[in-house]
Amino acid sequence: MTGEAMDPSVVIGELRRALEGAGGLPASDVDSIAVLINAGEWRLALETLCTQTYEYDVEVSEEQRALLGRLGRVLDVPTGYLLGDPWAPAPGEP
Repeated sequence: MTGEAMDPSVVIGELRRALEGAGGLPASDVDSIAVLINAGEWRLALETLCTQTYEYDVEVSEEQRALLGRLGRVLDVPTGYLLGDPWAPAPGEP
């Protein structure tokens, strides 16, 4: 983990909570993301969750966006950009 410090068990719990809050994703995507979380591929799981949320135009509540943002800071994932926020910096931009 490269961003803010967070206990690994908390990261797993928060990723699972974020996945549960992503209603509207196909079951196959939910299953794939759960496999990534369980395999310790947390960054990839978060990237996939955000990308698929954007691709399927899933409504993201403020609470969900805050959770994804917090996880993004911890795992160094540009969640705003991946969720399609036009004002979020692209990866590698300041």
